[in-house]
Amino acid sequence: SLGMIKINLKFSEFLLDLKYLDGNDENGLKFGETVTIKHSDITGKTFYVSDINGLLKLSALVGKVDTTTTGYGSNYGYKNSAGSAITFKGATIQMLNLIDCENGKDKNNFSKTFIPIGNSSNNFQGTFDGNDNTITGLYINQTTDSAAGLFGYVFDAEIKNLTMQNCKVVSTGKYVGNFVGYADGVTISNCSAKETEVIGDSDVGGIVGCVFATTVTTITNCYNTGSVRGTGDWVGGIVGECHYATITNCYNTGSVSGSNYAGGIVGYSYSATITNCYNTGSVSGYIAVGGIEGGSQGPTATITNCYNTVSVNGSSNVGGIVGSVFRIVTITNCYNTESVNGSSNVGGIVGYSEYGTVTITNCYNTGSVSGDKNYVGGIVGNVFSGTVTITNCYYLEPISSEAIGSGTATGGYYGKFGEDQKVEIEDIEYGSLPTELSSYSNLKDLLNAWVNINKETNPNLKNWKEDEENINDGYPVFA
Repeated sequence: SLGMIKINLKFSEFLLDLKYLDGNDENGLKFGETVTIKHSDITGKTFYVSDINGLLKLSALVGKVDTTTTGYGSNYGYKNSAGSAITFKGATIQMLNLIDCENGKDKNNFSKTFIPIGNSSNNFQGTFDGNDNTITGLYINQTTDSAAGLFGYVFDAEIKNLTMQNCKVVSTGKYVGNFVGYADGVTISNCSAKETEVIGDSDVGGIVGCVFATTVTTITNCYNTGSVRGTGDWVGGIVGECHYATITNCYNTGSVSGSNYAGGIVGYSYSATITNCYNTGSVSGYIAVGGIEGGSQGPTATITNCYNTVSVNGSSNVGGIVGSVFRIVTITNCYNTESVNGSSNVGGIVGYSEYGTVTITNCYNTGSVSGDKNYVGGIVGNVFSGTVTITNCYYLEPISSEAIGSGTATGGYYGKFGEDQKVEIEDIEYGSLPTELSSYSNLKDLLNAWVNINKETNPNLKNWKEDEENINDGYPVFA
């Protein structure tokens, strides 16, 4: 049977029972009344939210804050100014339906603000299940240097099955995202941001602002279609900055702009694994700008089966896939099809590589690469230091006269394809075109043959297929 959970807190007009966590309860604790709670009353339980008041109540409970000052009126919001915060560790919060945050559709006229769930002192640690529902019109306008998003700070938590639509998150500080500002050891899956706007300083992302994990954080099957803008560094369509994270089956179609380290999927990562992701939203920044990542650093960083199909623009260290790579980074089965533009250190796949062991395999670039200074390459702009191994990578000759703008690499890369895509076979210092591919007269046919001939013996090529539906202008795509 349903019953009261006792809470060791003081607040106004508050009820937490075993079923509902919304604002429509007939009974409640009076202001100043004190009761006690046992952790066993929370663990393993499921609580439900059905309206904006439920979200406001959750924010008050987790963050130990007052949510009565958010512009929703006297019948909204709760005070949690004494006692202990509730992390909801071991519990599940589940949405029952669409939640309209009552701000209308014009994001420029949003007025009712929301206080993020969880802060640096009191994190959310439970499971939030959107149950395939949508939150619309959520507005956060934060002037403090604290994480901003539906959730501010989350630790060892799970967020899943949720869409945020026509929402706006604005902060003058760092750690800003639609769903989470700052995440540590979190699983985020099946979440999407549609027609949203995220604006912050640094660590700004379409899904999560910053992942700084003591344990691995996973982000799976998520996408963003809204704009993401940072006035500072580490800005990404999915995540602004991430450490020890795994990002799989995610994509971004919204515009991304920042200062340094701006990327279509991730702004900057340290020992992250990015797989099966793509970007079709414009990316712009200053230093370290990439179609997938602005910057990637090892010791164990991988980018696999990823592609970018829109222009990437920056000043230096600009790449169709990654702007800057450091230490041990492996890039496999990736391609770029649009222009990459900068001043120096500009590459079709990687802009700049320094002091590491970098491996680039089975990648191609058909987008133009341009720079007004030195170090412009069809594959890599500048190998400043370290070891770079490039194998089975192709590019069009009009893009650049060399595969590497500056520096050297080992391995075998092929390609210099003329303006009409006719093959100009030659030994490019580190390798020659295989005999079985030498008869093809244009890059499209050669790449498709390359996939078909080698995919049975090369495990990496099993993920490729011919572009039978012409979604990539005839060039190979991922199966």
